[in-house]
Amino acid sequence: MTSESIAMLMAGLLGGFGHCIGMCGPIVAALSLGDSRCGMRHHLLYNIGRVTTYTLLGALVGVTGSFLALTASIGSFQTAVMALTGLCIVLMGLVSAGWLPVGKSLTGCTPTMPIVRKAMALFSGPRSTGAWFPMGVVLGFLPCGLTYTALLTAARAAMEAPDHFAGMVRGSSLMLLFGIGTTPALLLVGKAAGILSEKSRRRFFRLASLIMIGTGVWFIAGAFRI
Repeated sequence: MTSESIAMLMAGLLGGFGHCIGMCGPIVAALSLGDSRCGMRHHLLYNIGRVTTYTLLGALVGVTGSFLALTASIGSFQTAVMALTGLCIVLMGLVSAGWLPVGKSLTGCTPTMPIVRKAMALFSGPRSTGAWFPMGVVLGFLPCGLTYTALLTAARAAMEAPDHFAGMVRGSSLMLLFGIGTTPALLLVGKAAGILSEKSRRRFFRLASLIMIGTGVWFIAGAFRI
């Protein structure tokens, strides 16, 4: 497993416990309300759907990143693109950790609750077992700062792929690992919301942010080694 893969998996795991429980956990808890049949199988299907969306988005940004690398054939332009991408990842990491004075709308899912309610309305009423996977697919598209940063990282990594297919595979695999990393936290919150204190969540989330910041710095350094 490459260092990028490990970083994405750990960012998802730490960010899941630090960010998802506090910000997106209420969504998962809400999905269980009024459904006495809801069990671990339902939450697994929901998370498989969500991770599927992340993987598809990773494939899309992976292809985009490989196209960008192809068009950035001029050395100086390619260096600037890669350095700028790394800088954006660093900035997103700083914002996510709360070390830059930017509103929480960039890092949390709370401002998107109107979208959540509309999406959940599609699955209102008694839910069959088969409804949980498509629910995860739909809600996987919800905007979230941590996911934005992961997608940006996947796109940047795909710029080093030898062709578009390899870029797609690299982007999708990195987002798959990120999604898998976020799953344990959401499985736990689905059964016991608020299992971690606010202080513990902040620590996990900041660790995930530090990983993203480190990844961005690594990308910036790599850009100038081209």
